[in-house]
Amino acid sequence: MGEKDNVEIDGYEPLLLATQEHYDLYWAQCVPLIDKVVAKAIYGEFTTDDIYNSATQGQMFVFICKKDEGEYPDVKFVIVMEHVQYPKLDALNVVAIGGSQLNPLFKKFWEKLCGWAYMNGIRAIEALVSPAMARVITRFGFEHKYAQMRLNLNED
Repeated sequence: MGEKDNVEIDGYEPLLLATQEHYDLYWAQCVPLIDKVVAKAIYGEFTTDDIYNSATQGQMFVFICKKDEGEYPDVKFVIVMEHVQYPKLDALNVVAIGGSQLNPLFKKFWEKLCGWAYMNGIRAIEALVSPAMARVITRFGFEHKYAQMRLNLNED
């Protein structure tokens, strides 16, 4: 990690949005980060509002890297995950990753997120991602296991 990366992420801390107060304080800063993902890498599965509704109902987890300085908090990174329960494996599926400084923030906070997941019974983290994002997350231990394919039955 270069010196420039350290300067840009100094003071940022991870947080799992777990209360309505967290959402009230940080969600507005998460929206543009998630909107970019929904616009570029989501193919009709959900919207940013769907993520909010699912997360506030405890069906998804929203982890952020934030800095609480100044008039408004700054959110530089967001990762949204959902619990997937297979018959023999509890996993988290990455729904969306958005923000800036992905590499240094992943390096700084990924172990904490994985530790939280393990302590909560999760034994794998999986992600359906674009080839570009696959290259990013491969650096953090993800391995190619499956190729997802889709047949669209909607008339366009």
